[in-house]
Amino acid sequence: MGGTTPLILGVSTPAYGRVSMDASDGRCYHADLSTFARVHCYPKTEEEWVRVTPDAAGLALVWSSRFEVHADQVIALADRVEPSRRTA
Repeated sequence: MGGTTPLILGVSTPAYGRVSMDASDGRCYHADLSTFARVHCYPKTEEEWVRVTPDAAGLALVWSSRFEVHADQVIALADRVEPSRRTA
């Protein structure tokens, strides 16, 4: 660790429970967030899942159901990391 949290530049939802997050460190993190499915406000349907945006600070992903995941959590759960196609 020891570094600062990368900012979220963009997010996509390739499948229910999964996110792909482009970050300011030049990487794209792909993570399965279904481990949070027991959280009360976790999106219940794929329609709810796709309604996600980075927060104003670029440090968390927020769903319309009020479910929120910090960028560090996405990075920790990433099962694949690749170069991002976005730039800061």
